[in-house]
Amino acid sequence: MDWVLNFLFLFAIGIPGWLLLRLLGVPAAGMMGAMLSAGFCAVKGWTPFCAPGGANLVLQIILGLFIGVRVTREARALFAKSAPVALFAGLWWLSLPLGLGWLVTKGFGLDLSTSLLGTVPGGIAEMSLLALTLNADAALVALMQFFRLAAVLVGMPFLSAWINRRMGTPEENRRENPARAREENGGPDSRGSMGKALALAVLGGLAGFWIRLPAGGFVGAMALTGLASVSGIQLQPLPVAFRTAAQIGLGALIGLNVTPDVVGILRVMILPTLAVTVVMVFWGILLAFAVRKRTGWDLMTCLIATCPGGVTQLASIAEELGADPLRVSFLHLVRLFTIFLVLPPLISRILA
Repeated sequence: MDWVLNFLFLFAIGIPGWLLLRLLGVPAAGMMGAMLSAGFCAVKGWTPFCAPGGANLVLQIILGLFIGVRVTREARALFAKSAPVALFAGLWWLSLPLGLGWLVTKGFGLDLSTSLLGTVPGGIAEMSLLALTLNADAALVALMQFFRLAAVLVGMPFLSAWINRRMGTPEENRRENPARAREENGGPDSRGSMGKALALAVLGGLAGFWIRLPAGGFVGAMALTGLASVSGIQLQPLPVAFRTAAQIGLGALIGLNVTPDVVGILRVMILPTLAVTVVMVFWGILLAFAVRKRTGWDLMTCLIATCPGGVTQLASIAEELGADPLRVSFLHLVRLFTIFLVLPPLISRILA
């Protein structure tokens, strides 16, 4: 019963921000609004509840389902063709912390492992866990990762839209998508197809969580529903309201990390954290144009697929911003796995 109440409280503090930003016409209002209103409540101490255990996993599974059911047989050729570009993007993001981390260490006196883990776009929980295993400052790493993620989620929708208006063609992003049509219009036996999709997403999400994949719930749910869809199994996504609710819940979970202690640390570390964030966003924009030149993808997809955000968060709002969620997910996943395979042994070797 307590878990259910805490889950409801999570939405209670996230929905006001969503409604406000939706009223203002802000892009990706669900996640951004919930993050801002939950962060405000957390700083004020207006959160007399605990974040429900497993809520992150549940929300990741729902969001992974929405991406997975969009996978078609043509997606296999797309992924095979895009693999070299995705690997290049992963290595591109590995090259940044090696130089930027060294500059942060020299300029602000942080130890090298903290600087490296704080300047790579690998996720709050994941990089904090690595910080603990590598004797880095886990709290500071979490702060730098949180500020970077918050800045990207708040700023990139506006920045991407502005760049796309100046240099892209927004109408090219509105390609007809069979999965989107099913999502909006439904179809025969939609309940059975939804049930199969949900069951597969839950199984895949739990498997990804148990084997400790990065963003395991999201990756597992997306992978298993995607494989089923490619195999010819008819799957129907849940109603769009579920995706919006999952975005609100995930945004609220992120916002709850903004405690008074975090704000206090941020006041001291605001300059290096802000500088790192600006450099990372600029680095991602450069990569976006390189990917666009190589692949011919639309500009918005390239911008969202290469910016330094989290795979779950950006993949879930990609379509709202006019980007291709499958391509966004693929590039972010390859980047994440590249970072996790290469960075820990690299840091251990540097510090040896």
